[in-house]
Amino acid sequence: MENVVYVPGLLEERVRLAQNKPKRTRTRLMLLAATAAELEQSGYEALTINNIVARAGLARGTFYLYFPNRAEAAIAVRRSFMALLRKTRPRGGAKLSAWQAIHRMNQFYVSFYARNARLLAGNGALFHERPELLLNRDQVNHRWAGILLRDMVRREGINRLTPEEEKRRLLSLRLVIIMADEALRNAFIDPPPYLSQVITSHEDLADVLTTLWYRCLYGKDPDPAEKTA
Repeated sequence: MENVVYVPGLLEERVRLAQNKPKRTRTRLMLLAATAAELEQSGYEALTINNIVARAGLARGTFYLYFPNRAEAAIAVRRSFMALLRKTRPRGGAKLSAWQAIHRMNQFYVSFYARNARLLAGNGALFHERPELLLNRDQVNHRWAGILLRDMVRREGINRLTPEEEKRRLLSLRLVIIMADEALRNAFIDPPPYLSQVITSHEDLADVLTTLWYRCLYGKDPDPAEKTA
């Protein structure tokens, strides 16, 4: 998928475009861009404030005017990542068949994670240090599951689900989201050698993920016509 956002590069571009912005805005953008670059290069465990300010060309004391510690700077980068993920993911899937909508979304996520894999590599250490981020991720995934459930109900022409049916479908969606997240992590962030041997291309990975999504949600393979409709 073309034109997928490269988050560290976009943060650098924002610094270049902020020349006429107030100094405080420019400085914060510089620190964000430098933190993203350091995270990509060395990961969270090796992230230091000294390296951030050296890359940004700022004094160490300046860092503390914006962030109390390295974790808060890394969290700010993660917020930028998540905001860009939401902003740039495909829209208008209601006009597509279920398989096409799922496939397009998987193409996007595969490309986005592949493009930003090194930036994401330190998430495990950051989450261990700041466990509240796990709750935030859980909330984000639950909202996403709710959006997907509403789309499923609309496509099936169902007026209302019983509370039991809704819980069961939400559980199915949450588990498939976990499966997809783990698949992307293994494919791009921490790839096992034998798994890497069987991933032939990003498109192949997106296609297999889509088939798994479809089977889990609809209990069958898609009709061939649905892939081209």
